[in-house]
Amino acid sequence: MTYDTRLNMRITFFILLYLSSLLASAQSSFNSNYLDAISTQSLRQHVYTLAADSMQGRGTATAGEHKAAQYIINHFKAQGLHPLKDTTYLQDIGLWSQQWGEINVQINKTPLIHFQDFVYLGTNPIEPRQYSKAIFIGRGDAASLDRLELKGKVAVALADNLNNWYQLANRLKQRDALALFMVPAKDTSAFDKLSDLIATRHQRQLLLKDKPQLSNRFIHAFALKQSTATSIFNCSFEELKALSGRQLRRLPQPTVSLHGPVHIQRAKAYNVAAILPANNSTKDALVISAHYDHMGERHNRLYAGADDNASGTAAMLELAHAFVPLRDKLDKNLIFLATSGEEKGLLGALYFANHPQEHDFNIKANINIDMVGRIDSAHKSNYIYTIGNQHYPEFDTLVQAANKLTETLSIQNNYNEPQPYGNFIRLSDHYAFHRLNIPVLAFFSGLHADYHKPGDTPEKINYTALSQRVKLIFITTYLATKKTAFNQ
Repeated sequence: MTYDTRLNMRITFFILLYLSSLLASAQSSFNSNYLDAISTQSLRQHVYTLAADSMQGRGTATAGEHKAAQYIINHFKAQGLHPLKDTTYLQDIGLWSQQWGEINVQINKTPLIHFQDFVYLGTNPIEPRQYSKAIFIGRGDAASLDRLELKGKVAVALADNLNNWYQLANRLKQRDALALFMVPAKDTSAFDKLSDLIATRHQRQLLLKDKPQLSNRFIHAFALKQSTATSIFNCSFEELKALSGRQLRRLPQPTVSLHGPVHIQRAKAYNVAAILPANNSTKDALVISAHYDHMGERHNRLYAGADDNASGTAAMLELAHAFVPLRDKLDKNLIFLATSGEEKGLLGALYFANHPQEHDFNIKANINIDMVGRIDSAHKSNYIYTIGNQHYPEFDTLVQAANKLTETLSIQNNYNEPQPYGNFIRLSDHYAFHRLNIPVLAFFSGLHADYHKPGDTPEKINYTALSQRVKLIFITTYLATKKTAFNQ
């Protein structure tokens, strides 16, 4: 028997011994009446409130998310929980917002309408306002370009494919042209299809971790409707298509005005965090996290995010309520952390984990709750998935012990293994702590057909199952607050 084998056997023995002692002490000290504070009706109210139309899908840094944050704050205040930072429950997660202002194009002082007459294809701002002359260049072949003076001009070209403008734009940039207007030569519906696609992008707020640095070095590229092009040059489209060579110079060169600002500012994106103090002066803390953001509104449809993650947020709020009467029994501080920006890449959780200087606690472990309200296709009832316990045996010990003190659930470990969708240890907020070697345990009820779709609505939540799961999370958390847990 090798030294490593003997060592592993000793570790296993002590884990089993610890489990036995923990079960004995837990059964003697844990009062099942604590669970009476967890209410199915209260969980339902939280989910319906957070997933209501008025929350607008809780998109990160949106008014809907701010409204959800205030709802969470009000609950924390009602429970008498302390703010994480002095007098505020909000933690700015340091994002920047980038959003287009109005794209304005005028021809001879007559305004064109964005997404009806033209579409801006570029990504660089047009500031300050630019003035130039429009010149028709046919299909932009080399022979035609050589005959034309393009410096500072807006070149209007025919194109078979509005998405394939980079090569011509590069040639025009080399000739110091200011902008390129592409007109569909064949498919008149191409403009409308592109317009719908770009409109969605332009109306969306882009969130970034660092302040963006924008450049005016690139040519400004536009798509132009056929009818708009003919009105600019005062001729039929058939006449336009027939022009070539020296004939291009015969057309008028109307005055063009271009303006397209980009607004950059600090985004109003916040974690919401509250503290339930331990019964002593320790700085050791356990973080209970759930992201409260979702996907907002897209393509004129609301993404309510009832399971993802109003269910997890509701669970966290109910846990806060249930733990308040136990404040004298907690050997560790409890931090209730509702994170923003999870759908954007775990941004809120990463910010919290990476900025320990913004609080005064020693984070010993994290329990994360994400999507715990539905029944997946593999089950009918009475189950929960746990993630992370394969990395942290002590958490596996705790959840198994907790499961013996409530309505026993079938604890499933499927998502501890990589899935076709990805490695779930990396796909929710617990990863922000795991990457720092802080023990994590995540609770999850599995994927379903409404994941990241408008159909994720409150009436599809199984509130009885949600309540059972919250009770298991409550006991697991209670055991994790004990002095002997995570005392490394």
